[in-house]
Amino acid sequence: VDAFEKAVKGLLYISETEAELEPFLWYSGELSKKRLLELAGAAKGTAVEEATLDSFFLTVSKEDKPKFDDLAKAIKEHLKDVKVYKVGDEAEKQVYVVGMTSDGNWAGVKTSVVET
Repeated sequence: VDAFEKAVKGLLYISETEAELEPFLWYSGELSKKRLLELAGAAKGTAVEEATLDSFFLTVSKEDKPKFDDLAKAIKEHLKDVKVYKVGDEAEKQVYVVGMTSDGNWAGVKTSVVET
């Protein structure tokens, strides 16, 4: 998580709004969609979209790309089986970039996006 805190410092993810990126650590266990909703604090039945890390970073501006490249590098170095989950039924969604740490925990960064 320390590597992610450094990598996200001062970064904003820009969709139709700007949002900070925040590192998180979830402990081991299966990461099913049901469990993801529980960890995200979302209601049962909330929509979950799955995406790739590369597709999530496609919208990053040219100006911010070097900083996001550093974040992507940190994610790839410290996590395996990385996936991006967009959680929400409305235009505003919570986004979790999550993968497994070497000790079997789930970690990554979260942010929010607005997509209309």
